[in-house]
Amino acid sequence: MELNINQLANKLLGILNPRQRDILEKRFGLKDSKVMTLDALGKIYGVTRERVRQIEAGAIKELSFLIKEGVLSHFLNKVSEHLKNLGGIRRETLLLADLQMLLGESSSITFDNKVKFLLSLSGAVKYFTEDKEFYSYWYLENQDKKKAVDFIKKLIKFLENKKSTVVSQNNIDQVFTEAIKPSNFKDLVALNYLSISKKFHINQYGDFGLSHWPEINPKTVRDWAHLVIKKQNKPIHFMEIAKLINGVRGGAKIANPQTVHNELIKDSRFVLVGRGIYGLKDFGLIAGTTKEVMKRLLKEHGPMTPKELLGLVLKERVLKKNTIFVNLQNRKHFKRLDNGCYTINIA
Repeated sequence: MELNINQLANKLLGILNPRQRDILEKRFGLKDSKVMTLDALGKIYGVTRERVRQIEAGAIKELSFLIKEGVLSHFLNKVSEHLKNLGGIRRETLLLADLQMLLGESSSITFDNKVKFLLSLSGAVKYFTEDKEFYSYWYLENQDKKKAVDFIKKLIKFLENKKSTVVSQNNIDQVFTEAIKPSNFKDLVALNYLSISKKFHINQYGDFGLSHWPEINPKTVRDWAHLVIKKQNKPIHFMEIAKLINGVRGGAKIANPQTVHNELIKDSRFVLVGRGIYGLKDFGLIAGTTKEVMKRLLKEHGPMTPKELLGLVLKERVLKKNTIFVNLQNRKHFKRLDNGCYTINIA
């Protein structure tokens, strides 16, 4: 008869004396999901933390006999088969969710802890504790762990070497296929390997890349502003930029329009193209006043009629036509030729 997780845990715990059972239940959070420390349990029982550790170790040793007899065989076979299909490794939170579905278990506050308890006792699956680079995960063999870590390193290098670093939602499948081809992994396995790493991230627009890239994982108001303007692909007023940031960022933190404006002014990535309107240097825009833009365009293209100059200026700046015409009347900077064209006054 197939036993569920609760029945398996209770069958194992049932062979222990009351103190052994209570200590394991509290150490693994099997009753109320709260995990207690050795020190806390020592205070409850009036013994040292070392004595609690000894009782815990003794209880686990007793349970090992039942495990050898195959009490967990059906459960462990399902776990092993599932892990093998995924390349021998699985991020802990994902594995627990998978098992709840595969085993047909209903949600409970202790399900996760009981699964971890059974896996830990079995010794059939190894555990990696979360650190700065990886989330907690379970794996079958050291070679599975090595394959996953090596693939992650290769993908990081692949992304860093790409000319266009951020992978957009539209071409993520193509780039990902290109990246995993040398490793000869199935897409499912490769994606699963990535899930254990903290080095990758998908932003609010579905773009994929490395977690430390501002466009993938924006943290400051400036980074958020850069991302939303780039996605709009046109200059935007700072009030609208603030609205867009608040729309995609979510959470309780609100981007204040004036704060956004102040940050845009300080950052050279942004170019003021009109009254309160900002674009990006990435768009090919060059910083400068209206007069400086006009002089640069005349220098690049030679003498032009007011209409020709107006057309070029309006590609870079959001201005009233009269602003350009008024500037042309400044004889200190601009000179009208006999044919009606204007040039830079170098006198």
